[in-house]
Amino acid sequence: MKKFVEYVFLTLGATIVAMGLETMLAPNGLVDGGVTALSIMANALWGIPIYVVFLGLNIPILIFTAKEVGKTFVIRTLYANIITTVGLVLFKSILPITQSEVLIVLYGGVILGVGIGIVVKFGGAIDGTEMLAIWFNQHFRYPIASFLLVVNAFIFTIAAFVYSLEQAMLSLAVFYIVTKMINYVLDGLNHGKSVMIISEKPDEVGDSIINQLNISITFLYGEGGFLGERKKVIYCITNRFVFSKLKSVVLAADPSAIMEASYVCETSGIDRSLILPKANPSSNKS
Repeated sequence: MKKFVEYVFLTLGATIVAMGLETMLAPNGLVDGGVTALSIMANALWGIPIYVVFLGLNIPILIFTAKEVGKTFVIRTLYANIITTVGLVLFKSILPITQSEVLIVLYGGVILGVGIGIVVKFGGAIDGTEMLAIWFNQHFRYPIASFLLVVNAFIFTIAAFVYSLEQAMLSLAVFYIVTKMINYVLDGLNHGKSVMIISEKPDEVGDSIINQLNISITFLYGEGGFLGERKKVIYCITNRFVFSKLKSVVLAADPSAIMEASYVCETSGIDRSLILPKANPSSNKS
């Protein structure tokens, strides 16, 4: 059942990608980078169907990099590419949703980013350049991000000649939104904050957090780097909305406390600060 659900999402993501390409970007002369960009430009220059170049480049790249990316990734990527191809054929006859450049950049980027993000989240890929980036990283230790930056800079330069400098600039904006949406899909919606608190009054601060915010805390034991004294460091996880209140509570208990907060993604478990009544302080310490 789990695998069936995963393939349902792969199908959904690939279909969304095809819809974004054929109803938003390609008819309006915009690209998003990688193999899909080359496919759209080949269609504009020589009338070659987008899916022909899309599969014609992705499949050889997938075969070439199969050893590095693994069997499961190859199968799921091939499946996603086939679904995308079917979608490109089906959506070809649909008129563009809009011709507004602003709407194309915004919604085209969002649609494409969500589709690609879903496919990647469930173990596949849409574009062959990411597979090549992995291959170069495995064989030459070349950073994946740097490889993609170089390749896409070259592709957007070509787009400026195929279309215009303005179109290339708009395409770069699309690419930026696509990248952000992919990260958003992969990181998840349930963002939180992990907080470390260094205080000379750890027990007092900890009790204030538990009593006033009902947030579970954990004491970590550290050692001062200068004097070498042992310290209790308070660690807890909360959400973005409670953090400002947490900060006030901590500084009220110890104005000299040091706080460090970092974003965390895909937090799981119960958000005690929102749904549980106040509990006995001793029961929340671990």
